[in-house]
Amino acid sequence: MKPTLLLSMIKHELQFLLRSKWLLNFMILFLFLSVLLYFYGLQSIKSDPVETTFGLESVNTNIETMNVNPEWYGLKEIKKEVRSSKEFNQSAYNRSIAMLINLSLWLIPIICLILGANSIIADKESSRFSLFKTYQVSYWHYMCSKFFSLVLSLLIVMGISYGSFGLILSLIGKSFEGSIYLVFMAVNLLLIVVFSAAALFIGAGSKTRMQGLSFALFFWSIVVFVYEFVIFSIIDWIPYSMKLGTLFSLILLNPVESIRVWSISKLNAEYVFGPEYLMIEKWAENGMLTGALFLSVILLLFLTIASSTYLLKKRGV
Repeated sequence: MKPTLLLSMIKHELQFLLRSKWLLNFMILFLFLSVLLYFYGLQSIKSDPVETTFGLESVNTNIETMNVNPEWYGLKEIKKEVRSSKEFNQSAYNRSIAMLINLSLWLIPIICLILGANSIIADKESSRFSLFKTYQVSYWHYMCSKFFSLVLSLLIVMGISYGSFGLILSLIGKSFEGSIYLVFMAVNLLLIVVFSAAALFIGAGSKTRMQGLSFALFFWSIVVFVYEFVIFSIIDWIPYSMKLGTLFSLILLNPVESIRVWSISKLNAEYVFGPEYLMIEKWAENGMLTGALFLSVILLLFLTIASSTYLLKKRGV
């Protein structure tokens, strides 16, 4: 692959995308999300912080042992530690933040799918792709230029929206929790990267804009809504000893679910998964959760771009 040629193609595609009216609408949407994050999410955390607690606090400790010493079986009393108010571990996660994260998990994918798929389909309908095939340039250059230009254009829009709002808040002296803001932006960034690649596959397999829109809506509904019910149906048939490992693997297969779990862990809210899944807290502490997420994202990107390139070359539209 020729880096200079690829950069030239990315620049050309980026200029073409930045003139799109879709991006202006998406910029307004991102700005609306940033306003909601501050006034509805961050303010609710300041007024009602959540203390992270684990264990079964409400279980009756006065248990009849039938005069048998529980220590014979390795069971010892665990005394609750008394901590000062400064040592309480606060979670930056509540119903408002959960709703805003889910809003991004619903909206960002469909934005990327529609914009990315239309970018390729428009080339097919305007014969720009037919002109491209006359040049001695590989399909990899074409698909990579589409991917990087799409990601960069959406990042520019997101940066302008969130950056402008953050700058306004800093100028007027309004403080906010920066870590929550960064996690929220990281969620959007990961979604943009993953679903921009997925949009290439839809665009490569579609002949018309209506067909591309139908495929985008179908794929979006599967990964965002239907996949959860598929996991619940499959996991019931898995032996108990294999449930956690299988569940973790199924989550990593869907970027929406893996990004949701990762964002919850970054907000120090693993307790929402229940005591059975305290292993997620350990994975978050030793970096295994973040490593697994980024490894799955990289694999999905490579497989998606490679399959999109193969599909576009095979169909030869």
